[in-house]
Amino acid sequence: MIPAPNDACWRRALTGEADLGNVSLSTRLLVSRLRREISADPGALSAAIDELRGFFSENASAQADIARL
Repeated sequence: MIPAPNDACWRRALTGEADLGNVSLSTRLLVSRLRREISADPGALSAAIDELRGFFSENASAQADIARL
């Protein structure tokens, strides 16, 4: 199950508080890009969360990474 947009796991993952060492390469690449975008524009956090949630919604094979975030 994919957490709600207001779940703290998304903010932790996108602000660098979560370790990405145990997630898949595709998740790591996406989160790294989103982190760069947020560092340039902190107001983009909500859009980044939506994009990350969409990624997990569309990629069942990556959903195991949610628990690692």
